[in-house]
Amino acid sequence: MRSPLRLASVVLALGAASACGSTVVMVSADAGPTTDTGAVDRPTPTVDVPLFDAGPLDTGGDAQAPEDNPPPPRDVPAVDTRVPRCGDSILDPGESCDDGNNRSGDGCSATCRFEARCGDGHVDPGEVCDDGNNRSGDGCRSDCLSNETCGNHIVDAEVGEVCDGTPTCAPNCHSIVGCGNGHLETGEQCDDGNATRWDGCGPDCRLEQGLVLNQLSLAPATMGCDFSGDGQPDNAFTSALGPAYGVLNTFLTSGVSNGQVLLQLLFVNLTDPLGQNLSDTRVGWTLGGDGNADTTDNGTPGNPQQVRGNTLNAMTMLPVASFQSTAVMGMLNGGPEDVPLPLGNLGGLGALDFTLHRARIRGTVVASPTRITDFRSGVLCGALPGHDLANIQNPSGLIPGGGGRGGAMSSFLELIVGGQRLFIFNVGPRQPDVDLDGDGLERYEATMGAGMTPPQITACIDGDGTRIEGRTCALDPRMADGFSAAFNVSGVWITLRGVSGAATGGSSGGSTGSADAGAPTPTTAPDAGP
Repeated sequence: MRSPLRLASVVLALGAASACGSTVVMVSADAGPTTDTGAVDRPTPTVDVPLFDAGPLDTGGDAQAPEDNPPPPRDVPAVDTRVPRCGDSILDPGESCDDGNNRSGDGCSATCRFEARCGDGHVDPGEVCDDGNNRSGDGCRSDCLSNETCGNHIVDAEVGEVCDGTPTCAPNCHSIVGCGNGHLETGEQCDDGNATRWDGCGPDCRLEQGLVLNQLSLAPATMGCDFSGDGQPDNAFTSALGPAYGVLNTFLTSGVSNGQVLLQLLFVNLTDPLGQNLSDTRVGWTLGGDGNADTTDNGTPGNPQQVRGNTLNAMTMLPVASFQSTAVMGMLNGGPEDVPLPLGNLGGLGALDFTLHRARIRGTVVASPTRITDFRSGVLCGALPGHDLANIQNPSGLIPGGGGRGGAMSSFLELIVGGQRLFIFNVGPRQPDVDLDGDGLERYEATMGAGMTPPQITACIDGDGTRIEGRTCALDPRMADGFSAAFNVSGVWITLRGVSGAATGGSSGGSTGSADAGAPTPTTAPDAGP
């Protein structure tokens, strides 16, 4: 175990390093990097923005060129002496949004509450359904554009559909006549004689494709999605960590970059094998397993890998976490989606499994003439609920002294909202900035930690003003709001070799494949490389 003093030195060193300017890479705001060698052609970029200081993913604000000495991120905590009011572009307790005006009809009402949007529980014009969340597979798709029933002429992949309304589609939309008979027929990319998923040929007789992440890191505070409606990126989680975010990134990146932690992106309903133009696809997030008994090559393009069954639904054998997505000229956009996001055991921190609400994923899909090869310049963002962070123990080995002793051990939420003094700098304090339950922004009252004295929550204030006393108030179901967060992600292609272990939930809906299950049969189109 590293000593707190040594880790504190690492924190300080990385904090100083993070203050330096980052390398600027010229990218297009719409088309991704211009150095995608081997990728299909895409338009010449017209906007130059820095790779690690990009603006929000979902706003129309103009990209700003970096400065030699940029000002600190606008969401860095500071002493607030103003009188809170709606329309000042600052998200205050009780508000859901603040776009800098007091006009309704622009997405944020005159009283600073979100107006009509998918997931608000009201079926608005243009929506087919709205069940009050952004989850697929529950009878209303995350984008509110499908009721997920067979016969609506929409392939609802999340509920196991592989077709809908086509002449060869089965009455239950879960199979295609002729697919799986072992004979390659017109319209099929492959046919391996079964309907098993993740063995290289799917139940829709399309070649299955996936990627393994070779980068996962917390994004800088200047990168994220715009949840508040003010036209600026939101990333409260990185901002709260301050200089310590560099230390956490060393834990996150090491296991992923060396191939010891396999995080996969799997494509479902991949109507374009190059992934360049997709009107309706799903991108699954799964944990993987080594497929050739050689863990040293797990990050190599084309590496054989299995899909861990515990990240699949046993009824459908589809990823438990996935994003409803589209792609236009190689630019992938997925979400918003409420997803349980498994991260595996990263750097010895333990299993970091949590739900990411209103999550979005965006990046550039790169392809060879035959298949998807890379996912570049990707960003995953969403809101981390406070109660999820309350269930994670404050990592005292990561944040020196922040864990306290024995029964005084604090939670990660207390570290964020109470704050911790670490020598000459602080972690936190930071309040939630994403209103997830629609009753206005919530806040916590907490004491700051110092040395071996941990931070502690003393009370919670719900969005409607209700006060909840006590340290356990963070687990009260009324406290539902979260902290905006963003991650940088990228990946390379893998060869799928079946499923390892049992899938979760329901009865078995498919068989697991062996390590060689993806080997093509004579009637299966080969899994061609780049």
